[in-house]
Amino acid sequence: MRRIYHRFPQAIDLDFELNRPFREVLACIARMHDTHTTARGADGLVKERMLVQVADGRTQFLDLNDLAPLAEKVTEVADFRIDLQRTLLTPEKRLPVSENVFFLRIADKGAVTECYVAKEGRLGDLDAMDLRKMLKGACE
Repeated sequence: MRRIYHRFPQAIDLDFELNRPFREVLACIARMHDTHTTARGADGLVKERMLVQVADGRTQFLDLNDLAPLAEKVTEVADFRIDLQRTLLTPEKRLPVSENVFFLRIADKGAVTECYVAKEGRLGDLDAMDLRKMLKGACE
């Protein structure tokens, strides 16, 4: 079933291809859901977390955990909402540093998968090229 969000942005920040079939890209995106890494930044330890949601009913997004297995429920085209959160970890508390929200549409084109990325709003320090780098690194 196609999972399309009817309010997917018309203005695309970046389009590119992944040299992987559609089902492999779906599996890759599913593996990236609810993962986090920590890195030492200028201010201290920073936790980077990725949350992925998939379009449901053309009007909303559903957490990937509620739609398992993903590859059996999605065909042809899928829209995702990817939330990249950064939190500064201090001994006293956790401080949100930034939140970057992207819309990602992937389309089945046979041996390759076409990807369209649009950033929601202007907040955050990442752009569409950063998301492309993350996807290519995880999928190829």
